[in-house]
Amino acid sequence: MKSKERIIWIGSLVVILFVSLFIVFQYQSKFNNLEQEETSLSNHNTQLQQQNSDYATQIVELKSKIEKFEVANYDKTTMLELQRKGFTGQLQDIVVDLKMHPELIPFKGVLGGTMGFYGDNDIHILTNRWVFAYFQDGHISGHLLLRYNINSGSISWEVIDSYLDV
Repeated sequence: MKSKERIIWIGSLVVILFVSLFIVFQYQSKFNNLEQEETSLSNHNTQLQQQNSDYATQIVELKSKIEKFEVANYDKTTMLELQRKGFTGQLQDIVVDLKMHPELIPFKGVLGGTMGFYGDNDIHILTNRWVFAYFQDGHISGHLLLRYNINSGSISWEVIDSYLDV
Protein backbone atom coordinates (compact mmCIF):
# COMPACT_ATOMS: atom_id res chain seq x y z
CA MET A 1 0.00 0.00 0.00
CA LYS A 2 2.81 2.27 0.61
CA SER A 3 3.69 2.33 -3.05
CA LYS A 4 0.11 3.20 -4.02
CA GLU A 5 0.10 6.01 -1.50
CA ARG A 6 3.39 7.27 -2.86
CA ILE A 7 2.05 7.16 -6.40
CA ILE A 8 -1.06 9.06 -5.31
CA TRP A 9 1.10 11.57 -3.47
CA ILE A 10 3.46 11.99 -6.39
CA GLY A 11 0.48 12.19 -8.77
CA SER A 12 -1.17 14.79 -6.56
CA LEU A 13 2.09 16.79 -6.38
CA VAL A 14 2.49 16.60 -10.15
CA VAL A 15 -1.10 17.79 -10.66
CA ILE A 16 -0.61 20.59 -8.12
CA LEU A 17 2.67 21.55 -9.82
CA PHE A 18 1.06 21.62 -13.27
CA VAL A 19 -1.96 23.58 -12.02
CA SER A 20 0.38 26.01 -10.24
CA LEU A 21 2.52 26.43 -13.36
CA PHE A 22 -0.62 26.90 -15.47
CA ILE A 23 -1.88 29.61 -13.09
CA VAL A 24 1.55 31.34 -13.06
CA PHE A 25 1.71 31.31 -16.88
CA GLN A 26 -1.84 32.65 -17.11
CA TYR A 27 -1.02 35.55 -14.76
CA GLN A 28 2.28 36.17 -16.57
CA SER A 29 0.42 36.29 -19.88
CA LYS A 30 -2.17 38.70 -18.47
CA PHE A 31 0.61 40.82 -16.93
CA ASN A 32 2.41 41.02 -20.30
CA ASN A 33 -0.86 42.00 -21.98
CA LEU A 34 -1.37 44.73 -19.37
CA GLU A 35 2.16 46.07 -19.96
CA GLN A 36 1.54 46.13 -23.71
CA GLU A 37 -1.79 47.86 -23.20
CA GLU A 38 -0.18 50.41 -20.87
CA THR A 39 2.54 51.12 -23.44
CA SER A 40 -0.08 51.46 -26.16
CA LEU A 41 -2.16 53.85 -24.04
CA SER A 42 0.93 55.87 -23.17
CA ASN A 43 1.83 56.20 -26.86
CA HIS A 44 -1.74 57.17 -27.70
CA ASN A 45 -1.71 59.75 -24.90
CA THR A 46 1.51 61.25 -26.30
CA GLN A 47 -0.06 61.46 -29.76
CA LEU A 48 -3.16 63.16 -28.34
CA GLN A 49 -1.03 65.68 -26.44
CA GLN A 50 0.87 66.49 -29.65
CA GLN A 51 -2.39 66.91 -31.56
CA ASN A 52 -3.72 69.15 -28.79
CA SER A 53 -0.58 71.28 -29.01
CA ASP A 54 -0.91 71.45 -32.80
CA TYR A 55 -4.57 72.49 -32.51
CA ALA A 56 -3.72 75.16 -29.94
CA THR A 57 -1.10 76.58 -32.33
CA GLN A 58 -3.61 76.54 -35.18
CA ILE A 59 -6.18 78.35 -33.01
CA VAL A 60 -3.68 81.10 -32.18
CA GLU A 61 -2.80 81.47 -35.88
CA LEU A 62 -6.47 81.58 -36.91
CA LYS A 63 -7.30 84.17 -34.25
CA SER A 64 -4.43 86.32 -35.51
CA LYS A 65 -5.67 86.02 -39.10
CA ILE A 66 -9.21 86.90 -38.07
CA GLU A 67 -7.98 89.92 -36.13
CA LYS A 68 -5.89 91.12 -39.08
CA PHE A 69 -8.84 90.63 -41.41
CA GLU A 70 -11.17 92.56 -39.09
CA VAL A 71 -8.66 95.40 -38.71
CA ALA A 72 -8.10 95.56 -42.48
CA ASN A 73 -11.83 95.57 -43.11
CA TYR A 74 -12.37 98.20 -40.39
CA ASP A 75 -9.58 100.37 -41.84
CA LYS A 76 -11.22 100.14 -45.29
CA THR A 77 -14.50 101.41 -43.85
CA THR A 78 -12.73 104.32 -42.14
CA MET A 79 -10.85 105.16 -45.36
CA LEU A 80 -14.08 105.16 -47.38
CA GLU A 81 -15.62 107.60 -44.92
CA LEU A 82 -12.55 109.86 -45.03
CA GLN A 83 -12.42 109.76 -48.84
CA ARG A 84 -16.08 110.75 -48.92
CA LYS A 85 -14.97 113.85 -46.96
CA GLY A 86 -12.28 114.55 -49.55
CA PHE A 87 -9.25 113.06 -47.78
CA THR A 88 -6.71 111.80 -50.32
CA GLY A 89 -4.02 110.53 -47.94
CA GLN A 90 -3.57 107.29 -46.02
CA LEU A 91 -4.41 106.44 -42.41
CA GLN A 92 -0.69 106.57 -41.66
CA ASP A 93 -0.75 110.28 -42.62
CA ILE A 94 -3.14 110.92 -39.72
CA VAL A 95 -0.77 109.09 -37.35
CA VAL A 96 2.20 111.13 -38.64
CA ASP A 97 0.26 114.38 -38.19
CA LEU A 98 -0.67 113.54 -34.60
CA LYS A 99 2.96 112.74 -33.76
CA MET A 100 3.82 116.32 -34.77
CA HIS A 101 1.45 117.71 -32.10
CA PRO A 102 2.81 116.77 -28.65
CA GLU A 103 1.31 120.05 -27.36
CA LEU A 104 -2.06 118.21 -27.31
CA ILE A 105 -0.84 116.14 -24.36
CA PRO A 106 -2.19 117.92 -21.24
CA PHE A 107 0.54 116.61 -18.93
CA LYS A 108 4.12 117.79 -18.46
CA GLY A 109 7.06 115.42 -18.59
CA VAL A 110 8.88 114.52 -15.38
CA LEU A 111 12.55 114.09 -14.54
CA GLY A 112 13.58 115.90 -17.71
CA GLY A 113 11.40 113.77 -20.00
CA THR A 114 9.43 115.21 -22.90
CA MET A 115 5.88 114.01 -23.48
CA GLY A 116 5.24 112.75 -26.96
CA PHE A 117 3.66 110.16 -29.23
CA TYR A 118 6.65 107.91 -29.92
CA GLY A 119 5.24 104.75 -31.42
CA ASP A 120 3.23 104.38 -34.64
CA ASN A 121 1.67 101.21 -33.24
CA ASP A 122 0.52 103.14 -30.16
CA ILE A 123 -1.80 105.40 -32.13
CA HIS A 124 -5.10 103.79 -33.09
CA ILE A 125 -7.47 105.37 -35.55
CA LEU A 126 -10.84 104.30 -34.21
CA THR A 127 -13.16 105.90 -36.75
CA ASN A 128 -13.23 108.70 -39.27
CA ARG A 129 -13.54 111.06 -36.26
CA TRP A 130 -11.68 109.58 -33.29
CA VAL A 131 -8.16 108.49 -32.41
CA PHE A 132 -6.95 106.73 -29.27
CA ALA A 133 -3.27 107.40 -28.58
CA TYR A 134 -0.64 106.33 -26.05
CA PHE A 135 1.87 108.97 -24.93
CA GLN A 136 4.88 108.95 -22.63
CA ASP A 137 8.02 110.80 -21.59
CA GLY A 138 10.15 107.77 -20.70
CA HIS A 139 9.06 107.89 -17.05
CA ILE A 140 5.28 108.24 -17.01
CA SER A 141 2.68 107.46 -19.65
CA GLY A 142 -0.98 107.85 -20.43
CA HIS A 143 -3.67 107.78 -23.08
CA LEU A 144 -5.64 110.35 -25.04
CA LEU A 145 -8.95 110.16 -26.84
CA LEU A 146 -8.97 112.76 -29.60
CA ARG A 147 -11.42 113.97 -32.20
CA TYR A 148 -9.98 114.97 -35.54
CA ASN A 149 -11.41 116.73 -38.54
CA ILE A 150 -9.96 116.98 -42.02
CA ASN A 151 -10.65 120.10 -44.08
CA SER A 152 -8.83 120.85 -47.33
CA GLY A 153 -6.06 118.37 -46.46
CA SER A 154 -5.46 119.96 -43.04
CA ILE A 155 -6.08 117.99 -39.86
CA SER A 156 -7.39 119.72 -36.76
CA TRP A 157 -7.29 118.04 -33.35
CA GLU A 158 -9.43 118.26 -30.21
CA VAL A 159 -8.69 116.42 -26.96
CA ILE A 160 -11.82 114.66 -25.70
CA ASP A 161 -10.33 112.95 -22.66
CA SER A 162 -6.96 111.95 -21.22
CA TYR A 163 -5.47 110.13 -18.28
CA LEU A 164 -2.14 109.05 -16.86
CA ASP A 165 -1.48 105.37 -16.32
CA VAL A 166 -1.08 104.40 -12.71
